[in-house]
Amino acid sequence: MLRCCLLSMLVFFSPSAFSYTLEITEAEIQAKISAMMPLEKKQFFVTVRLSDPKVELIKGSDRIGLYLNVEAKLPGIAKGAGRGRVTGRIAYNVDQGAFYFKDAQIEHLEIDKLAPKYAETVKFLAQSVVSKSMSQYPVYQFKETDMKQRMAKATLESVEIKDQRLFVVLSFF
Repeated sequence: MLRCCLLSMLVFFSPSAFSYTLEITEAEIQAKISAMMPLEKKQFFVTVRLSDPKVELIKGSDRIGLYLNVEAKLPGIAKGAGRGRVTGRIAYNVDQGAFYFKDAQIEHLEIDKLAPKYAETVKFLAQSVVSKSMSQYPVYQFKETDMKQRMAKATLESVEIKDQRLFVVLSFF
């Protein structure tokens, strides 16, 4: 009887008994983001194409970095290629039980053979395509076949990145 009471108290007063920690590896996020690529945006006479993402989980935060190949075409004017770095945060949508790449910001963009006067236009288009596209497709979604994941998808407690893994703590209550 005493054992049963102690066990009940331990479960009742232990916060971890009512939470679930989901560990998402950098490789899993890499696979989901790679499947979204390439991204392309055309506006007026400018085409920007983003491809070959390399995911970087930014330690000690809820942010993700992406290194991307960038191609820019301005027919009859210029054509260039280079690299860019985009960062964003992981946002959780309770209704869908999914994590999205949100608030994407281009931190660095370097394109060879592109005149500086066209760089801002290319950066604007790249920012537009990455913000819109990346926020629409989940980088991770709970599996409806996993009972723990189905129960835990209600409440997000924390998101943390460490050791090239995204740790998501969800509460049952």
